[in-house]
Amino acid sequence: MPPLSAHMPQANFVEKQPINDEEQARLAGIRYDRGTDTRDATLANERATRFSRAQRLHLVIVAFILLILGLDYCNSNPDLFSAITSFSFADLLPESSTSVTTWPWDKPACRPPSINLFAAHPPRPNLDPIVKASNDLDKFLSQSVSKNGVDSLAVAVVTPAGPIFLKGYGVLRANETSSEPGDSEDPENPDPPAPEVDGDTIYRLASISKMFTVLETLVLRERGVLNWDDPVDKYLPDFSPPSYGWAEYLDGTQSREAKPRITLRQLASHLSGIGRDLPQADYGEWPVDDPVAHMPDLNQTELDRTYETIIKATSKYPLITAPYNYPVYSNTGFELLGLANVAANLAAAKDASKEPQTHKELLKRDIFDPLKLKSSFFRLPASEELRAHIAVPQQDADWADKSLNDTSDAAGGQYSSLSDLAVVMRSFLSLNERDGVIPTRVVREWLSPMHVWGGEGAHQVGAPWEILTLGGATAYAKGGNLPGYHSEFAIVPELSVGFILLSTGYQVDTTRILSEIGKHFVSAFDKVHEAEVRKKFVGKWESGEDVAEVEMDKGILYLKKMVVRNVDVLLSVQRYLGDVAAVKSVGSENKEMRVNKRDGPYRVMLWPTGRQGEFRLAFGRPALNSQKDLGCFPYWVSIDPPVLSRGAPYDLVYWKSGVLQYPSAGVSFSRQR
Repeated sequence: MPPLSAHMPQANFVEKQPINDEEQARLAGIRYDRGTDTRDATLANERATRFSRAQRLHLVIVAFILLILGLDYCNSNPDLFSAITSFSFADLLPESSTSVTTWPWDKPACRPPSINLFAAHPPRPNLDPIVKASNDLDKFLSQSVSKNGVDSLAVAVVTPAGPIFLKGYGVLRANETSSEPGDSEDPENPDPPAPEVDGDTIYRLASISKMFTVLETLVLRERGVLNWDDPVDKYLPDFSPPSYGWAEYLDGTQSREAKPRITLRQLASHLSGIGRDLPQADYGEWPVDDPVAHMPDLNQTELDRTYETIIKATSKYPLITAPYNYPVYSNTGFELLGLANVAANLAAAKDASKEPQTHKELLKRDIFDPLKLKSSFFRLPASEELRAHIAVPQQDADWADKSLNDTSDAAGGQYSSLSDLAVVMRSFLSLNERDGVIPTRVVREWLSPMHVWGGEGAHQVGAPWEILTLGGATAYAKGGNLPGYHSEFAIVPELSVGFILLSTGYQVDTTRILSEIGKHFVSAFDKVHEAEVRKKFVGKWESGEDVAEVEMDKGILYLKKMVVRNVDVLLSVQRYLGDVAAVKSVGSENKEMRVNKRDGPYRVMLWPTGRQGEFRLAFGRPALNSQKDLGCFPYWVSIDPPVLSRGAPYDLVYWKSGVLQYPSAGVSFSRQR
């Protein structure tokens, strides 16, 4: 059977276009994986934040200059001068602001968790904002694939109900000479049109394979086969990383420190301290004037890696840093995780001979088959139908045929299609346990950071997530790169939507494309979601003389007012918390003590609990709420008071069948018509 790359034209591509960093790495034989880099989207957010602050500072400076210039006039007008000198910046703030540090154009110091109606009720694809987002994205992708260096793109936007956008662009087999009907030299026998890229087109996933490796670990954990914090040597007894550092290693001395304890969790989150690719290739003499010319073929080194060579290298070379110190992207760590998964499963089996013996066999049993994935595998299939759907890049076409080995598969060996990945994405987003291979509670656990880098706009790392911001929302992403193949898989939990991008080409900016997908669809989802939240919750609610008012501001739901049996509930609680002026007993006399500058109740954020329509009133801590540096701290430490009334806490409200319930007071409010 001929290889998929057999039709690659004989041409020199090196001088075709100016090369970027990724192309330079390719020419040098380096396995370039942009998934290890700090994302451009994160950097862009930091720049935007700095720019916004510069604007605010500029505004303050201009206001100050105008104030100085007007002093002469003010001195001749005593009433105006008196008004200006008694001016307070707090006078400019809305009633809801709790501090002069909270400007009206700022984001709130604390933004509550997402209400996320879409988890149970995904938006329809025919809604106007989503139709517009689809059309705008389609135009952008069509333009992107026409650019030099981009052979094909396959993109999906997925909700718990399935894909609402799924489309392919470009050329399926870019290494072949494509033609349109009529281009043939023989008019009577025109060449057929080039095969189209669609949802069934198969791509190499590269490092998105790591996401599946962690998913397998979680599947086995739920079956009781292993634990997240088991040491690696429990399943791979030969694994014995040294405790010495590089100075000791190069001096030939030994460390007296205990051997590092490295766990499966650390492997999954790049927190083990193990180097990126072990064993490393020997470069020879260093430094040299032309590093690229002397670079060994590191991709071939990856292909040649075995269990024995990895164990030998990890036992010999020092860790880059101590476990749990900070993430170090490690393909070797994921190779070990895949091997540990297989070993743990064999150890737990009654008859190991009947169990999967390799990573690819284990994933087929536990993930591919249960989810009915039709185009996911690690070795080129014999099926001509499947082979006909494999995307081949113009350059590096031989990578369509190259297979990693049983050791390296867990780090980057998987193939899959857009349609298959949409099924996987839906299984993560769906609340229906039957749609996935792990429970929804485990998905929630999985979608969380394991390490937060310091600094403003801090980048976060999960297992194996590269956590970034898309369209203002937090996304749990995994990218992958092999020569000619580039991919992204990103989940936005707060809106229950996911984005998938698969591509071929030598110059595909997947970060920019993913950012564009997020820009269009996160904005559209936000608009639809806010409209649905307003429809369900916002308004005036009544029960006889009792009343409650709910409003929405900048995407946050607030309880503005609640009066029950002539008692102002918000005022009562805020007096109890010491946030509103109140009469207190001092000695034998009753004296009015102003414990705060507030003269009345203020609106309270409604914090969703994750159950549909259920909220807690987020009163926070009066002395801390206004301190922006504390963020949500005053609120999450204060939820759930230590007292009940009628069997319910006083900070609980929920909607049931369209009726607002306040159970601690025994009141049900209906919306005012």
